[in-house]
Formats: sequence, C-alpha cells, structure tokens
Amino acid sequence: MKDIALFVKDFQKGTELSDRLTAIEMNITFAESIYDLPDQCQIGLIDLDDEKFGTVQFVSELNSQTKMTLLGYMEKVQKESRDKLKAAGCDMILPKASVVKNIQSLVKELLK
Repeated sequence: MKDIALFVKDFQKGTELSDRLTAIEMNITFAESIYDLPDQCQIGLIDLDDEKFGTVQFVSELNSQTKMTLLGYMEKVQKESRDKLKAAGCDMILPKASVVKNIQSLVKELLK
C-alpha cells in the first residue's frame, strides 16, 4: 500500500477524500504538521484555504523536508496565489469542487 497525508481540517471533506482513497488501497494519515507523517509518504494533499496549511511558508517547509508530491486545492484558484504556492513546492493546485471527484485518477497517475 502507498501512503498519502491529508492536511485537511474540514471533517466532511476529509471523510469524502478518505473514502475515495481507501477504495484504491491508500494508507491515509491525517496530519497536523510535518512531524505526523509516515516514513515513506508519497503524496501530500493540502487544503490551501486553511489558514495554517495554505501558506507559502508551510508548503515550502513541507517541500524542503519531504520527498512527497504535493497536491493542493482551494475554493477558487487565483493566479497570483497559485503561482506563489507552486514556487514554494506545490506540484499541482486544483479547484476544491473537483478534488474529491478526481482524486482517485490523480493519485493513480502520480504513483505510476
């Protein structure tokens, strides 16, 4: 099994994501910080609307201290914030509305 860390505080969104990810046999860790991560975590999914997780500083720290592919999502993707977060190390930024619907195919594609 592969590992994914969810940096998501929204209970409903976290439940929807974990249901879809367990269906494709992913080990899921709900993380509050970098120190909560399993040893061999391949993907980090970040709620970029969250005031703690959605900062350039957090994404940059996560990117520099792990080897994870970082996926982020936000309610409305704005070019300026997207560019800053991508520069900080977020590999892909998606609209919140599409993340649950597309998470299985995204994760499968990333783990190839």
